[in-house]
Amino acid sequence: MDTWIWILIAVVVLVVVIALVALAMKRRREVGREKAAEIRAEAAQVAPDLRRREAEAKGAEAEAEQMRAEADRLQQVAGERRAEVQEDRSTLDERLRDADRMDPDAPSPGKHTADG
Repeated sequence: MDTWIWILIAVVVLVVVIALVALAMKRRREVGREKAAEIRAEAAQVAPDLRRREAEAKGAEAEAEQMRAEADRLQQVAGERRAEVQEDRSTLDERLRDADRMDPDAPSPGKHTADG
């Protein structure tokens, strides 16, 4: 065979190999596009539920913050009432001690309290 026939065969083989590689690369890109489209479709289906759950979480956080604020307010009210009660208790105890000091029949001064 002549050299030019071998060159022609080599060129044809080279063209066939290049065509096969190009087809394989094209198919790989198509598969990648299809897979990406599937992933995007799945994400589109999940996204609304995810947004709803995020909104619910934010709502729960806001509710928890409101409850913390209310608890703080109630704690403050309880502290104020406790202070008032302690002050009233001290005033009452002092008045009872005064009464015991004034009463000659009291068993012993300062022993009488509101508790009995």
